[in-house]
Amino acid sequence: MAESGSNGRGHQKDAARLLLAAARERFAVAAADLLLPDQARLTEWQRLTAAALLTRLVHGIEDELRVRLAARFAEHEALHAALSSARVPIALPILERAGVLRDADLGNVLVRRVEEHRFWKAHAGADGADFLFELVRDADEEVAAEAMELVIARSRRFDRFQEPAMGQVDLPAELQHKLVWLIAAALRHYIVQQHGLAGIDGAIEEEASALIAAHDEGAILEARAMRLARRLRQSGRLDGETLVRILSEGMLPLFIAGLATLTALEHGAAWEVIADPRGRGPAILLRAAGLAREDAAQILLLANSRGPLVSGAEAGATETQLDLFDSLDQASAEDVLRLWRADPAYRASVARVSTRSRPAAEAA
Repeated sequence: MAESGSNGRGHQKDAARLLLAAARERFAVAAADLLLPDQARLTEWQRLTAAALLTRLVHGIEDELRVRLAARFAEHEALHAALSSARVPIALPILERAGVLRDADLGNVLVRRVEEHRFWKAHAGADGADFLFELVRDADEEVAAEAMELVIARSRRFDRFQEPAMGQVDLPAELQHKLVWLIAAALRHYIVQQHGLAGIDGAIEEEASALIAAHDEGAILEARAMRLARRLRQSGRLDGETLVRILSEGMLPLFIAGLATLTALEHGAAWEVIADPRGRGPAILLRAAGLAREDAAQILLLANSRGPLVSGAEAGATETQLDLFDSLDQASAEDVLRLWRADPAYRASVARVSTRSRPAAEAA
């Protein structure tokens, strides 16, 4: 027999579904509208930064494929010269015209990277401390090794001007595969249309497959952050005080990894909950993690702040979230998060159906 929905959980209107749909809708809107700030709650700087990251990301993959293909088609002088001219973009204009870069998963990664950099700029190095470098010198050799790997991965996130950088090494495997195939298809389109070559599919597929095979998802920063967080938990050092310090130093990926570890979530799932545009996600996640109220209050205030000084609006948002934190018990919060422990494809389908079917009044 189906549940009646008249109990307390029913009256919550399936909180997990709504929270998931709201988080995913943000990414879909961001991707569809090129990270438009008034709909995805991003500033103009963040929107432009995300667009620049996307351009660099596509160019980076395209350049690698072009080098490989230039070697394969060395006997065709005009094509070899075109592929070797890195200053002239080929794939990106084709992909933009096709509209295939307006992808929710890609929008998710771009939004997360921009938010990470914004948070780092607002909070990192305020007192000269660096928790990661302390861990590099830790007596626990496994903690020290994982911390060093994370330091190395973090260094790839910035260019020489300390602006955000992003390459395919930062992508989840599925998204990297998708982009490689899209860029390969765009290059195929160019070669066939502009140079009239036929019978090239085998060569393009072979080189794209080699690029995909070389990708190591375990080397991305989020994976390394998860390994370090798990090791800290095993040694009994992943608590509220540690999470407060991590967040206060601007290390958003490691903070998310810590909460993901405490709540048995994947890094991407924990990010989705935190990114809830309605602001409910962080309080639910902190309660499910079993954090003390004092630590939760500090974390919420840090998460809402955009600099050293806290505005009235930021303080008000924190108070609202803390009220939600107080109203939940840990079991109820964990119940909401059950959906985020499901298969990602199932979760995405739930979000897609919920986003399209919600009444206008509910979406407002």
